Amino acid sequence: MSERGLVELCKQGLLYGDKVEKLNFCEHCVYDKAYRTKFGVGQQGTKGTLDLIHADLWGPSRTLSHSGARYFLTCVDDFSRKLWIHILKTKDEVYETFKNWKTMIENQTERKIKRFFTDNGLEFCSDFFSDYCRKMGIARHKSVARTPRQNGLAERFNRIILERVRCKLSSAVP
Repeated sequence: MSERGLVELCKQGLLYGDKVEKLNFCEHCVYDKAYRTKFGVGQQGTKGTLDLIHADLWGPSRTLSHSGARYFLTCVDDFSRKLWIHILKTKDEVYETFKNWKTMIENQTERKIKRFFTDNGLEFCSDFFSDYCRKMGIARHKSVARTPRQNGLAERFNRIILERVRCKLSSAVP
């Protein structure tokens, strides 16, 4: 308990006459109460659809889906917050799935993807993927290793998806 808390208990007469003395600095207390500082609120710097796409691959799932899939790829547009979910059986499908999705979305919106933000997962860091993005004029941005909070938009959407799936499964009648 803190010194201030002990003084308050003393004022209320709950320490039965014991006096509160100055407490020594406790290094263990400081470490036990420590937490990671929060990332600042980012400012949305995009001015249009497809200016920045956040992507993340979730998986593998412990149980297979009905189609035999264990992964899902989420792509989120930073400007509109529109989400696309791609169900995948293996990580190897990410490259082809991205290429097909890119073609489809650029044809529908008549705009080009400008920047693509991902983590440092091997599925996004292959030479094929990097070469394709370079050839298509897409600037790549990758988060620092072991900091999923940098790609927080995609991570948050993954969490929302998983929460909804769990809710549906728990309420399903066997």
